[in-house]
Amino acid sequence: MSGVDSDDVLSGHVREWNSEEGWGVLVTPSLPDDVWAHYSVIEAAEAGEAGGFRALTAGQAVTFTVEQAEQDRFRWRAVRVRPSGQGPLEPSEPLPGDGEGADKPGYSSSLDITFDS
Repeated sequence: MSGVDSDDVLSGHVREWNSEEGWGVLVTPSLPDDVWAHYSVIEAAEAGEAGGFRALTAGQAVTFTVEQAEQDRFRWRAVRVRPSGQGPLEPSEPLPGDGEGADKPGYSSSLDITFDS
């Protein structure tokens, strides 16, 4: 996995951002390939901004964590992104939507379907 662990906090910048579609591309010297990022993994600057649409701008400095996963044509996907200047991104912080620690999945859902006879 290129010597990068999922707990490693990487520094880089935004190569491009598609605001209309809510995703973009991050680059870092720590990885040989570009990193796909979705707006939902961007950490809000203020607690009151937690639920809204967030965007980045091309050239903006960021810190982020990644996982190796196929996403469109990218081999890496950002798990958490924080614009630089908002304090350090700590690997021990819970993942967004988790609330139970970094060793649990960031998001989960279930669906129960009951049919009337």
